[in-house]
Amino acid sequence: MARIDTNSLATIEFVVHWNDGYGCHEDYYLARRVNLWRDIFPPLLLEKLNGSKEGDIISIDYSPGEIVPGYDGALVREISYRNFSCRDFGDIELSPEKGRFLPKGMLRGINGVYPQTTAPFRVLEKGRDSFVADLNHPFAQYGATIEARIQNVAPKDSDTGGRLFHWAEEICNYGPGMQVPLPDCFTDYVCEAFFGRSDENCDSNFYQSPRLVGHVDGQASENLKNIYSSRLKPRMKVLDLMSSVNSHLPKRVDLEVTGLGLNMDELRSNPLLAHRIVHDLNDEPDIPLDDVSFDVAVCSLSIEYLTRPLEVLRSVYDKLRPGGTLMVGVSNRWFPTKVTNGWLTLHEYERMGYIRQLAREAGFNADWGTVSMRNDWRPVTDRHFVATRGISDPVYVVWCRK
Repeated sequence: MARIDTNSLATIEFVVHWNDGYGCHEDYYLARRVNLWRDIFPPLLLEKLNGSKEGDIISIDYSPGEIVPGYDGALVREISYRNFSCRDFGDIELSPEKGRFLPKGMLRGINGVYPQTTAPFRVLEKGRDSFVADLNHPFAQYGATIEARIQNVAPKDSDTGGRLFHWAEEICNYGPGMQVPLPDCFTDYVCEAFFGRSDENCDSNFYQSPRLVGHVDGQASENLKNIYSSRLKPRMKVLDLMSSVNSHLPKRVDLEVTGLGLNMDELRSNPLLAHRIVHDLNDEPDIPLDDVSFDVAVCSLSIEYLTRPLEVLRSVYDKLRPGGTLMVGVSNRWFPTKVTNGWLTLHEYERMGYIRQLAREAGFNADWGTVSMRNDWRPVTDRHFVATRGISDPVYVVWCRK
């Protein structure tokens, strides 16, 4: 069996396990064409990868500052609003709201920062004339365990062409850390236009004809199923919120699933559903089920359409048994006329923080965590395979308990 060395290329699934002091997080990233001769790795990883073979799993613990630059208090600065460039995003003006992450390119007068700089900073405090910005990497304060799961090893043709990968940056930049809230406060995600949509007509009209399509590719759906599976047990009663033709739930687990959606033809096309309910949560956020309780509630690829999400999650909380679990899965695919304006302004990892905050306000305070999966293989039979360069849609899941 081939082993990784400087004359090979490898496919490796990196998994970052970390804890923010309140919840546990897992971030999966599929690294393709890993080149020991050229690439840059976190400390000790290069040495442990050298000589490993397909099927091996390497695990290394890192302290804060070993994966990305450590936290530097000098990078927390007070910035005048005069040095902040507002940007309009549709009907919403991006402004420095407490707790939000924004691109550093919106700041002026900072060495090494240019209008095109997309690396994020975080707003810590707001004043009348200025705000406090944290320019540190979002992951700077966290240690982690990194697993490297070797999937494939192949000889390489040459060392010319291609690009150098800095794998800590590929895995951790623009992602992990951004889902964590500031301690003891809520982030100002929502503005006046947040829940507006380009199509404000009734959703039941939009779904009057069945939309028998999947929102994500087949591999992304499998990834959602695998994430959900870790918190599902046989004979659990599951509420599939905003359900459709696909519940993204594992067939191998014996579940009693109730689907709540907007079109009965779509629900009837879903073979996993034992019970089917047509109901518009944007018209009436209370779930129309009396004297019924569930072990688990899932909401897959749909929370971005809700115009009253807090009220809906409060109703979900009421329908769950003590210790029941809520799992919300999202990606970056949606019906563009029905997605809320504010959702589009949030970074993909920030969206997990937004969902967690909604769940917390709704009463889910037992524990929480997130899982992300990025850069997986897209099925070659998928019609978007070429346009996406064979990359599967990312998935992000927030889980919490009653």
